[in-house]
Amino acid sequence: MYNTYILNQNKQDSDSGNNYELHNQDTCEHLPALYNRLPVGVFKDCQSAKAEAKRKYPYMSKDIDGCFYCCRSCHTE
Repeated sequence: MYNTYILNQNKQDSDSGNNYELHNQDTCEHLPALYNRLPVGVFKDCQSAKAEAKRKYPYMSKDIDGCFYCCRSCHTE
């Protein structure tokens, strides 16, 4: 199953550090406001989406992390 992923353009405070959160737009209940969403694309998994987000937004790449709720396998703990 493929899902649409977005990136929050604002850094979030979290236990794992300040980061830009990658979200599965189709399933997440913790999405940022519409005006803070950057498109990433449609992918089979968050690993592929995270790689594309890093390629698409290189100035943010070192601080991109998966959302704890919807992209847990891509979330830094």
